[in-house]
This record gives sequence, structure tokens and C-alpha cells, in this order.
Amino acid sequence: MKTREEKLKLIERNYYSFLCEYAEKYGDDIYLSDEDRAYTWVEAKRRIEALAYRLKDAGVRKGMFVVVRSVRSADTILIWQALALLGAVCVMADAHFAARDLIAQSGVDIVPDVYLTNEDAGGGLDASGDWVLKDADYRKIADITFDVSEDHSSAEAERMSEENDVRALSLIIFTSGSTGKSKAVMLCQRNVIANSVDGGDLFEEKRGDTSAIILPLHHIFGIACISAATVTGHAIFVPRIPTPEHLLRCVPMYGVSVLYAVPTYFLALADSEDIVKSDLSSMRYGLIAGGPSTPEQMVFIEKAIGCELIPVYGMSEYVGVTTLPFGSPSELRCSGVGTFYPLNEGFILDEEGNEVADGEEGELCVRGPELMMGYYGDEAETRAAIDDEGRLHTGDLGYTDELGIIHISGRKKDIIIRGGENISAGKIERAVLSLPGVSHAVAVGVRDDYYGEVPCVAVVAKKGASLAGEELRAALVGKLGKHEIPEKIVVLPEFPLTSTGKPDKQKLKEMFAEWKKA
Repeated sequence: MKTREEKLKLIERNYYSFLCEYAEKYGDDIYLSDEDRAYTWVEAKRRIEALAYRLKDAGVRKGMFVVVRSVRSADTILIWQALALLGAVCVMADAHFAARDLIAQSGVDIVPDVYLTNEDAGGGLDASGDWVLKDADYRKIADITFDVSEDHSSAEAERMSEENDVRALSLIIFTSGSTGKSKAVMLCQRNVIANSVDGGDLFEEKRGDTSAIILPLHHIFGIACISAATVTGHAIFVPRIPTPEHLLRCVPMYGVSVLYAVPTYFLALADSEDIVKSDLSSMRYGLIAGGPSTPEQMVFIEKAIGCELIPVYGMSEYVGVTTLPFGSPSELRCSGVGTFYPLNEGFILDEEGNEVADGEEGELCVRGPELMMGYYGDEAETRAAIDDEGRLHTGDLGYTDELGIIHISGRKKDIIIRGGENISAGKIERAVLSLPGVSHAVAVGVRDDYYGEVPCVAVVAKKGASLAGEELRAALVGKLGKHEIPEKIVVLPEFPLTSTGKPDKQKLKEMFAEWKKA
């Protein structure tokens, strides 16, 4: 385990320096692959350099805003690394949309210098190749390829790297907007590398590991997975198809040992009919984050997959807030979201800003090197999120138990106000999840002419379970107060999801609003 001083020194390095180190140490080891291609550390480094030269020749300069159609493919990983080498700002755009449309619809006043996209070729969310650089008016500047050029030397790349400040703006990620409007989070290389350095020790990530990328690459969880491999020196595998069934086939073929995923994905993986005949012996652990999961779900997933499941709590604004080390006892891993990362300073504060005692609920706040630079173009939101002492107010409520494990109890702003009474959506969800046969539950507040708002819940049943909304409502009597009982519970085959894989609360609200009109 590295000392704090050693970690603080490591987080002042940039991604290119790690590429150079591992290209020298493990040159012939695979760094990046999919089903059709595999790049060693040396080959990946040369392609990243060549891509950086090509983009520079096409006019991309240090500090320019480059909107990238962030398809889930090895291409995006190489592009992100090349832009970091150039010192350009990579604006990660959801591949579900045309790059220009995503920026226009975001509600954020960003004026890109150029766009790098492959949408014109008609490729899907996992498309490779056909990259085109476009100017601010969306006119083609150049075709961009990844082939290695002999026109430039690594010495030139090293000069570029030395000119870059790891604390300078490098990455912009849009929040998912699952519970509100999207915001543009500004990050530097140091922010994300700090999470990788801290987490690499905790999870014992090392040469020989292979992470499977099934997460969207415009989301911080996907970026964290790439960063962790690059900083700790292990391989990245990007399956062409991210479905659980396809991943189960890929795990033994490509030696997948690490999986970062949201709870809905892990549950789908554990529920897959193919899992009983799949060889998952290479799997070492899975990081589960991006949404709530119950202890029962954690136990179920661990038993099905046969490896450790480690809870991680983080966000775009602060990459990794809490977790637990690899090898922690099951009862700790399944009980909450762990403890604060070693480089983090964590606080649980009451409404007056005072720290609360163990067992008392308060807002989770955190301070440290992973803290975002702010929201782009929105100083008011930045000041609202980061206080005068440099602490990020996450908006999440929680408490610590007698062992110091943090439990998330709800959203500070995810409150349903029914007839003047505040109701926690998280409390309702936990009560519904405790009922037999319920796999997932999402509670939302729906406009009501009399009460102002009423709680409604959407659920997904466990495989083989038969659920009825009215029976679930009846079963909540005694578990919730009368005013907390949902007005309606609907059973869905699946939830509408945001592009980052989270339940889309806005769409669920619209669905319930239509029900109330009928």
C-alpha cells in the first residue's frame, strides 16, 4: 500500500507518462483490445502519438474545446488519450445524439472549436472508424485515421506532454440529468488520476488484470474504468456488444477479471440463463455503483457471479467518494457504500453545517484532489455545490454505523412534498425493495391538484415472480406511514433508462402524469 506522500506525488503525473512507463516495462503486454484487434502498450502509445500529431496538423491546439462523439469503442479511448496529450479539452458527447445536437440541447452555453465524430457513417453506439473532424459550423475539416505515422518522433510527444498542466481543464462531462437538468462538469487529469491512484491500491489492481468496458464512455464511471487500467498498468477489453449474454462468453476468452457496472447490469448478468454454463473463474471482483442496491441484491449477485462485489459511491463532480478495499468481509461490503477513500476528507453535516454523530443522518460532503473544477458557465451552481471550505455538498443524505460504514439514506433534494409533509423517495424505495419478488423500485413525486405532489412507484419483478401493484401497496402498510404509501405502484418489464444506464425519473414522472390525466 502506497503512503499518502507517494500517492500525492503520483497524481501530479499525466496519462502519457503512465503510457510511457508501461510501454517500457511491459511493452508486449496487451493494453487495449476488442474482438477484432489488440494493441500492446507500445502499439497503443504509438497510435495515440500519431493521432495527436494528426489532430495537431488539422488545426487542433492546446486549450481548444473538442466535442467527441463518445462511442463505446477502443477508438474513443485512443482519442481521449491523444487529446489529453495535446492539451485540448475533450468534451464527451453522448453517442445517442449527433454531436452538434447534443451540445445544442444540453442547455449549457458551450461554444466548441471543433467536433470529432463518426455519426455520418451511420455507425451505432459502439462504432469504430470513419472519424471526421468538423469545424464550429459542422463543416468537414479532415478525415482522421489511427494508423501510425513515421513523420513524428516520440520526442515531440514528450515535449507536448511536458507543456501540459495536469491541473488544467482537460475533460468536460455532462451529468445524466436523471433527477434534474444536465450540467457540464469540468475536470482536469489530476482529478481522475487521483481516483485511479487511490483505488488502484484499495482494489489491488495490477498487471495481469483485464477490465471489461461495458459502460458508456461519456459517463464518469466509464472514464474511471479506463483511467484505472492506464494508471495501474493492466489491460482494457471493449466487447463489441455490451449485453450480459455476450459478456459471459467473453469473460473466459479474454480473461476478464474486473467489471465496473451499475446495479441494473449486475442484476441482469446474475439473472441470465447463460450464467450457469459460463466459466467465470477469471473474475476477481466487480465494482458496483451508479445507483442503489440492497444487501440482498449484493448477496444474490455475488453468489451468481462467484466473485467479490465492491460498492463504490461517486459522481461526475467527485469521481470516487467512498468504497472498501478488496478482500473486505462480505457483511461490510453488502451493508453500505464503504468508507471515504484515503485521499478524501469526508464529512456528514446537518443543516447548520455541523458534523453529526454516528447513526445520525446528514448530508455527505467531501474534499480532496478529485473535486471538480466547477460547472462550466455556471458560477452560481458551482458556489451552491462547493462551500467556502472547499467541500463538495453531494446532495445525498446518509449516516455512519458503528463500524464507520456509510449508508446512503436518500437525496436531499429528492423529496416528495405531499400536503406540506416531506417524504423521502429513498425511504419509499427501500421499503418497496424489501417486499418479496421486487427486483428494482423507483419512487417519484407526481403533480396532484389537492396534495401538490403524491408519491408513485415503478417496480420490476424478480425473474419468475408475479407482482400486482395493489397487493404491493397493501404490503407496505406498517412499513411506511399513511402519507408515505404510494398513490400508485405499477409493474414494468423494465425501466426507461438514461444514456448512462440509470432509471430515468423524468420519464417515469411523465408516465404517471399521463395516468393521473386518464
